[in-house]
Amino acid sequence: MDPKTTDHLRISARNRDLARSLLSQPYAGIQPSPWEWVAVMAFYAAVHAVNAYLWESRRLVLTSHRHRRIELQLSPHIRMCSGNYGSLNLAGYRARYDETFSMPEQDARTPLEVDFRQVEATVMQALGQPAPIW
Repeated sequence: MDPKTTDHLRISARNRDLARSLLSQPYAGIQPSPWEWVAVMAFYAAVHAVNAYLWESRRLVLTSHRHRRIELQLSPHIRMCSGNYGSLNLAGYRARYDETFSMPEQDARTPLEVDFRQVEATVMQALGQPAPIW
C-alpha cells in the first residue's frame, strides 16, 4: 500500500478513535453538549478513508467535499456506502455551521457506530484489508 494511502488511513483511525473517546466521557450537564463533535470527527474520519481509497486506486487527490461525494458515487467498489457518507456529511455540516443544531448523546452514536463503520468497512474491503475491530 502506498505511504499516502497509509497516512489517510492513520488520520481516519485517529479521528474515529477521538470520536469514540468523546463518547466514553461523562458530560452530563455541560452546555453546550459536545456530542455534535462526534459527528464532525466521524465525518472527517470518513473523508480520510475515502481519500485513502481514491489515492490508492486512482492516485486521485480531491480538495472539495462535493467532488469527493461525486467520485464516491462513481466508484463501483465503494459506492455502496455513499448514503452513509452523505449522512455523515450532513450531520458534520450541521454541527459546524447550524447554531440551532444539537445532538443528544444517544443520537451521536449513529454517525460513528453506524455510518462511519459502514464507510470504514467498505473502504477497507475495497483496499483488500480487514475492517478494524472496535
